Amino acid sequence: MPEAFQQYPDHISLDALLEHARHNERIARTLFEIETEIMRLRDCATFVDCLVDRVRERFHLEEVWLVLTDIEANDNLLELLSENGALSLILRGETRDYLHLTQGSHKPVLVKDAQPYRRLIPSAWRETIKSMAILPLVMDDRLVGGLILGTSKAGRYQPDMDAFFLEQLAVKASIGLDSVHAREQLKRLATRDALTGLRNRREMETVLRKELSRSRRYHMPLSLLFIDCDGFKQVNDHYGHECGDAYLCLLADSLQHLLRADDSVFRFAGDEFVVVLPNQTVADATYIGERLQEHIEVQHLEWGNASIPVAFSLGAAGNEQPGMNDSRSLLRHAEQNLYEQKRRRANADLPDRHQASAPSTS
Repeated sequence: MPEAFQQYPDHISLDALLEHARHNERIARTLFEIETEIMRLRDCATFVDCLVDRVRERFHLEEVWLVLTDIEANDNLLELLSENGALSLILRGETRDYLHLTQGSHKPVLVKDAQPYRRLIPSAWRETIKSMAILPLVMDDRLVGGLILGTSKAGRYQPDMDAFFLEQLAVKASIGLDSVHAREQLKRLATRDALTGLRNRREMETVLRKELSRSRRYHMPLSLLFIDCDGFKQVNDHYGHECGDAYLCLLADSLQHLLRADDSVFRFAGDEFVVVLPNQTVADATYIGERLQEHIEVQHLEWGNASIPVAFSLGAAGNEQPGMNDSRSLLRHAEQNLYEQKRRRANADLPDRHQASAPSTS
């Protein structure tokens, strides 16, 4: 295949003109094939992986990657990509650097000498990339970054090259990314808790059903923790619902940080959370719960002049226990153990931690 995206003189012979037309037809067909493939994809990470691989393979390029600017609006897109492992293909660039180097153009920027643009090149390739084409990525009429085609061939991309097909590729990539991002956003709204960002009860039921099936198939244990905040109503009453929201977010973040990558945390309802622990017995779950309380209950939510301790009770259940063979029985048993612990903690004559931390009214 002739080298893609090359420049042709204004005056050429008939044979050369026919070859030029055939060349353009091949490029157009390749772009259509790439578009057809990427438009079927349903998540951002798979979209990026496929887009980068296909552009590199079909146009015989050495390196292809994405640069996303660091504007806050891109945080959700980056989160979706990181959840599914696509970030190895993505460079996070400072917005001012990107806009300065590209002049904020919504047209492809063809760079004869890549060295002045080193900040837009992944560190592993900065010595080898000599020339590149920067294709703008636009979502909701907002420039979010670029798809970059890099080569070690100096001067391959010239500013006066015909960039028609590069523009077409940029448009297709932008439309595809915008579409798949919108689709994932809708899915996220259906499966995520808006306050904490945790997966919601509906998603918990789906995950728990799958994990139970996997546990039976491979004869592995499965356990869960049911968590309920202690004195949460007092937090809301003393400090207001905005403080209560911050309290729940602190607990949610702490749980996610302390658990394994294979474990899943869900907001069940109100101030209740569920942790699903694959390949863990009920004894393992009980130990994990104790460690979570040990590490999290030393934390405080700083709210105005108040320092509010975090406190919660929990109960464990595992499918190796008799009768624990479905999600409903696991949740019911864990909840019973939760309230048993809550009674024990109340009967231990512990001070009212939230009341004790209230600011003085004198």
